[in-house]
Amino acid sequence: MARSNMNKKKYMVFDLVKILKQETDAAHPMKQSQLVDALHALDYETDRSTVRRTLTDLVLDEESHVKSYANQVHDERDSVNDTYYSGIYYDQEFSDAELRWLIDGILFSRNVPHEARKDLVEKLCNLGNVHFRKNLNLNKIRRLAADEPTNPELFRNIDLIGKAIDTGKKVTVVYNSMGPDFELHPRWDHPHILNPYAMVIRNGFYYLICNNDHYTNLSVYRMDRMTQVEIQEEQPVRPIREIDGWHKGWNLQEFMEHNANMAFGDPVRITFITTEKGVPIVIDSFGKGVEFKKRKDGQYNCTVHVPTFDMKLFAMQHAGFIRVTAPKELAEEIRDALKNALEKYES
Repeated sequence: MARSNMNKKKYMVFDLVKILKQETDAAHPMKQSQLVDALHALDYETDRSTVRRTLTDLVLDEESHVKSYANQVHDERDSVNDTYYSGIYYDQEFSDAELRWLIDGILFSRNVPHEARKDLVEKLCNLGNVHFRKNLNLNKIRRLAADEPTNPELFRNIDLIGKAIDTGKKVTVVYNSMGPDFELHPRWDHPHILNPYAMVIRNGFYYLICNNDHYTNLSVYRMDRMTQVEIQEEQPVRPIREIDGWHKGWNLQEFMEHNANMAFGDPVRITFITTEKGVPIVIDSFGKGVEFKKRKDGQYNCTVHVPTFDMKLFAMQHAGFIRVTAPKELAEEIRDALKNALEKYES
């Protein structure tokens, strides 16, 4: 049944934009005649003149996302003053490359439950048009294990802690470790009170940067290891300026540069030598928080300010091109750890 004239005026613009959003992008525009046919298929008794006037309003409205490749072209079948659009498309909010990047981030996230992963990927796919969905290969998700050890409370944790950060409230959590049975087991005998400051992603995991109410320093906890998260509505969060080392205020970028592996401890000045091939990996880990000085032998002297435990992990992981030179105690600790590791293989 054809729509009434009142409904036609009320809904045609909405359906016209919907058609363009689902069917077009900059690489796949529609002709005005195709758009008229698509509206007819939805039982609109409209004509080319009405569609043309609607398109003119949409193209001139920058917030509509409706664009036209070609200028208005004269249509000789109408009066000399009438024109039509020859290449109309919806300027998608996300490019295909951006959507693929987001989808891959979900597919290979190390702590998203399998069913939630499939649901999220489907939602992201629906943000693309028919051409994106047609060309997207989602066989990868079927090859991923559905029984990975994950925490079903992860997204609840993200939601609640996000609200606590926004409203400046404390939270209580039970913190767990993953056991050899692939189940979470509490590390604490009772919930702890945390002062949440920021949620970040590092190495494929969500972390909470916070202060444990029992201490005066910053702590980092994996959010997929938390259960029984609750907001303490009557308890305002401890100001970051009361935390050791942050009396002058909070700088998240600086914190991330100083904590490549989200380890515990206060940053200290550490120097190390790296080869030229190691420079990109050092930058990936420490960003602009590293200082480089070229040596005569072609290598680089590097200086960072990070926790010693964090640097120990990094130096051991990349021992082939990293050698810590100071502090001396840290260099000796790394040397002893590498010797112990070598002895295990030699035996």
